[in-house]
Amino acid sequence: MECNQDEKTCGKCDAVLEVRDKVVTCFTCKQDFHTRCEHVSDQKHEILSDQNDGTGIVWFCRTCRRTTATMLSHIANLEMRLKTIEVERDKERHEVTVLQNLVRALNKKLNSIEDLVHKSTENNEGEIETIKEAVTTMLSEIPQTTSIEERFSSIEDSLNQLSLLPSVDQSRICLANSSDSFPVYTSFSNQNALEVSTLQVSNELSDRQRRRNNVVFHNIPESENPENDVKTVFNICREVLGEVPEMQSDLKTNKARLYRMGKKVQGKNRTIKCHFTSQDDCEQLLAQSRILKDSTSYSRIIIQADLTPMQRSHIKQLVLEKKRRNKCAQENDEEADWVLRNGKLCRKRDNM
Repeated sequence: MECNQDEKTCGKCDAVLEVRDKVVTCFTCKQDFHTRCEHVSDQKHEILSDQNDGTGIVWFCRTCRRTTATMLSHIANLEMRLKTIEVERDKERHEVTVLQNLVRALNKKLNSIEDLVHKSTENNEGEIETIKEAVTTMLSEIPQTTSIEERFSSIEDSLNQLSLLPSVDQSRICLANSSDSFPVYTSFSNQNALEVSTLQVSNELSDRQRRRNNVVFHNIPESENPENDVKTVFNICREVLGEVPEMQSDLKTNKARLYRMGKKVQGKNRTIKCHFTSQDDCEQLLAQSRILKDSTSYSRIIIQADLTPMQRSHIKQLVLEKKRRNKCAQENDEEADWVLRNGKLCRKRDNM
């Protein structure tokens, strides 16, 4: 039998798409999918059906969403780096202009001094010494500026993923991470305390680095057989990311090092911690974990990063601050819309 080249198949289940099927098309790869395969509701399907009418609304499949998110993250990092470099270049240009003006002024003064020297007599040693002192004083007034190469080198150092930066009031050490949403501040009062705080910050950085490939799963039902936990985590990861060979290989070959945390308590589900070999897969899993809210099987599952004790303490403080602000807003007859997103306090309307 000859294959019908006009027949289109679903990009996920490979079934032939019928006329009566509800279908969505990926804006990037142009592949068609059943709405049920991609968990697209009827309401979303109606909106996406109008995408050819000039509305500008488009839809991406999971594979393309993952690729697009990675590209946008790299582009954003490059833009931030370019802006930082441009600001420093503007400062350098201003300093060069100031230095050029000082050099011109110095040349004028040197020319006038040279004229005085020619007019003075050879026996007038006192006047010559005075002129020498004036020249020395003017030279000492010229500001000492570093070279452009050294300044740009410092800019590159400040763009490292992990760095120690002094806070604005210079009474704390701020632990900053370009990909981390939870900055840590350690107070100090003297030089000895500063050295201890620096050691604490170094240990905190090492602890975060060790936890980068860990992912924590909440609300997975307890099981007597550990293999059931592996299967459940495997299905959850596939539900969120689709087919990820490296992550699925980790789970199948026990490289993931999956285990339950804490003592077993009747009626409670212990948290599962899982270590993967790919940091990029962990970041993608965390970034797209909200997909589970629309899942029929795993809507109660929560996926989070493996936080250090200092990060968890920071989040608890933010939660208390959120409650305090919402309480104050209610007392003042204002909208209590403070929420915690990505480790930061913000208002709901700011992200609408």
